[in-house]
Amino acid sequence: LGNFAKINFTVKQTGNFTVMEQERLFKVVAQNNIIFIDMVSKLGRKDQSNMAWNMSQNETVYEAMKGEFEINGRFKHIQFKLDLIQQNAKFFLEILHNQKTNTLEWIIIWLISLECILMILDMSGMGTQIMNSLPSFPSL
Repeated sequence: LGNFAKINFTVKQTGNFTVMEQERLFKVVAQNNIIFIDMVSKLGRKDQSNMAWNMSQNETVYEAMKGEFEINGRFKHIQFKLDLIQQNAKFFLEILHNQKTNTLEWIIIWLISLECILMILDMSGMGTQIMNSLPSFPSL
């Protein structure tokens, strides 16, 4: 969350992302994914122990230990933080996507404009005069 606070502060001041913020954002997203995968796969928090299912005495101990170590509350707290990080990451990644899309749209507009200018020159007859006046390049 501290990294997102830094990114938010920089974006608030400058109004856009720098390359450093983009790299930091990708690292934070990757770290978030690693933590979440570790929680689900290695801790097995959501999995019920086979031993607890086989013997009711073990199930009682299992439930007591979950309560003693406040596993459910801790997991909810961590899950809340990870969800907050995920929402921030999604927001910033959408902004990056929109910036890139905006740049590409402007490139397309300029290319279409250039094509229109060349078409108008060609239709007016000036296109051949301009092309003939350009120096020729030797062919390979």
